Amino acid sequence: MNNSMYIAASALLQNQKNIDVISNNLANANTTGFKKDIAISESFPEVLLSKINDRVDMDNHRAFSGVNVERDEDSYTLSINAGYFKVNTPAGISHSRSIRFTVDDNGYLKTYYKNLNDELKTDGENYVLGKNGPIRVEDRNIEIDNRGNVISGGQIVDNLITFPPFNVIGTTSGGVRFDKIATDYTAGIITETGNKLDFALQGDGFFKVQTPNGVAYTRDGSFTLDANGELVTNEGHAVLGQNGPIVLGQESFEVNEYGDIIIEGQVEYNLDIVKIDNKEYLRKQGDNLYTTVDNVDAQEARFDGQVLAGYLETSNVNTIKEMVNMITAQRSYESNQKVIQAQDQLLDKVVNELGRV
Repeated sequence: MNNSMYIAASALLQNQKNIDVISNNLANANTTGFKKDIAISESFPEVLLSKINDRVDMDNHRAFSGVNVERDEDSYTLSINAGYFKVNTPAGISHSRSIRFTVDDNGYLKTYYKNLNDELKTDGENYVLGKNGPIRVEDRNIEIDNRGNVISGGQIVDNLITFPPFNVIGTTSGGVRFDKIATDYTAGIITETGNKLDFALQGDGFFKVQTPNGVAYTRDGSFTLDANGELVTNEGHAVLGQNGPIVLGQESFEVNEYGDIIIEGQVEYNLDIVKIDNKEYLRKQGDNLYTTVDNVDAQEARFDGQVLAGYLETSNVNTIKEMVNMITAQRSYESNQKVIQAQDQLLDKVVNELGRV
């Protein structure tokens, strides 16, 4: 198998996905409240590389000098000079001499990422493996000793380190692969429109909207009134108040910074605006709406920002940066094309010239 060709091909696929995501961002640069996407990639699992004939190779195995452990509150960073840590990924078991993990809500050791609030998140992440499989502890306050033992409640739960046979000379990877699309929820610029049916949210929150498929969320506050005087989105979905749909008719109204709709001096409706604590589970559904993934409920919390009537939030897409990202992705794509072409020419020489010798 020609590894370099497969690695270059995997990079081509990833760059194509990057270009698709960037193109969508640029296409929505002027869409009200749009949040840009980012294509996340990861390497294929690092698999062990072994010699076929030589069963023993002491020169490639150092004496184990212990585990270097760094702890930052609930996160752990470990490194070793010999042996390997193992992580169970969707594409197989990966081996590495450095690892970062935390303890998830179910007590399992898992890799993590950080959200915009610098919080550790483990959804969709990988399990850290011990000698007995995924490692589960009873307490977040664990210890890792110099030999790689995981200690919880004063007891050794499992060991993190695997020492391979002596014919193993290292690890190799098959390149990169697409992992997921992440959404950047940073705020866009707020601009004044003067339209009393336009609303912008200053702070971390979402309007709630009733769709045929259930409740959805949006940052797009460009609303209108339908034929019945009901407040709706441009696509006709009902904008929800705290007690249901909002029917304004032809009444004159004002909206204060708390989202209260005031008619003739009385608060008649309250815009249902919520903060969502598990935004990592939100997915775009079109029409600038978000819903949570299947079997996951949105963790709604109180919105503590301000509602600005007569304003709209622009998209958070920086067109200049996205164009630079597009050029970078295209150049990377072309570079990997050249690698594949070079490997193809090399194979042609092997088959047609070396074969005649």
